[in-house]
Amino acid sequence: MHVHFEQNTSTRSECTIHTLSWMGKVPESLPEEDGGWKLNRSQYYSEGWLASGNAKGIVGITFTTSHCRKYDAPQRSNFNLRGHRSEVILVRWNEPYQKLATCDSQGVIFVWIKHEGRWSIELINDRNSQVTDFAWSHDGRMALICYCDGFVLVGSVAGQRYWSSMLNLDNTTITCGVWSPDDQKVIFGTTGGQLIVMSSTGAMLTQVVINDSMEISTMAWSCEKFNMDESDAKSNNTENISHPSEDSNHVLAICFKYGAIYLMSNYDDICPRVVHTLLTGLRMDWSNCGEILAVGGFIRLPNLQCRNELHFYSRDGRLLHWISIPSQGKPLTALCWGHNDKRLFLASGFNLHVAWVTKQVAPLQFLCQRIIQDNIAQERKVSKLPLPSRIRHSIQSLFSPTIKVPDSII
Repeated sequence: MHVHFEQNTSTRSECTIHTLSWMGKVPESLPEEDGGWKLNRSQYYSEGWLASGNAKGIVGITFTTSHCRKYDAPQRSNFNLRGHRSEVILVRWNEPYQKLATCDSQGVIFVWIKHEGRWSIELINDRNSQVTDFAWSHDGRMALICYCDGFVLVGSVAGQRYWSSMLNLDNTTITCGVWSPDDQKVIFGTTGGQLIVMSSTGAMLTQVVINDSMEISTMAWSCEKFNMDESDAKSNNTENISHPSEDSNHVLAICFKYGAIYLMSNYDDICPRVVHTLLTGLRMDWSNCGEILAVGGFIRLPNLQCRNELHFYSRDGRLLHWISIPSQGKPLTALCWGHNDKRLFLASGFNLHVAWVTKQVAPLQFLCQRIIQDNIAQERKVSKLPLPSRIRHSIQSLFSPTIKVPDSII
């Protein structure tokens, strides 16, 4: 496995970035022949949109690409969405419906939709209570909302409420919620180390104590975030694109506040694999293939600065690789995978970092090109190197930014 960070000064924000979410870019218009579009993974995941939420209440949407040179840029590649009156703490893409849910620190939720080249608010939800988590179902048709007072709600992508419930918990609150891989259950984590499992229709199924009195901060399944394949898409798999098999057993990663992660085959797994990261303020996300768990966090130094680290774990909890994150001082606040696991986006303070990820052992030629890139530092110097043109082009491609420089602001 090999990981390196882009050197891109244009990814610095004006304030702290709290949250990130990425989705692939679908065609702007539908083909006339069949009235639909077919998912081509090699193209679909090469381009996409990165959403971010910051401390000024602004939602940013930025075009990203893993093409080294050739790509068709959209007419507009950057948007700043305004409407929230407090810090944006959650952004969540809905890939099947191409919508974006955003939530601020006061509990106001907006659902944005793109129309005629501009993003506008389609739905508003304001219960006047702080939201602790928001999750779309894997088919994109339902939304799960968790509130700090124990109120949970499931609604449709169009804004219709399916059911809601007030969970009366003794001295504990709901911190996070996830859908099961088949969207038939919702699972909630609490500050008391419990899991509460309910059916997708709102029936209480069970409560399980995972780690008594240890706060659960986040949870994630190792399945794909959304079901984007059409009926015949699986027969069109391309090389170097990995997919979990139909009968694979997904892993539930449960992240605790103070640095431990449980990897469980199900919510009732009595023998979970325990990972001690030795990090604080954990953020985690499963790769699209479901085989690698990226975990970011920080270590507090004696001078009270933070040393941010990025760890990669296998499904059975083995540490595959780790690397320090370039900017130090401010703690890591968000991370998410993108571009079919070729990129990893991370935020710490005002800085947004892009990591290039190679799951396999990196070829020796690639490692040599990376050393040359680090030493010359500037792309314009590559043309002066006494190297074959093919090698020069490969080195130049390493300078290609994933995130495009803002061209306009709403």
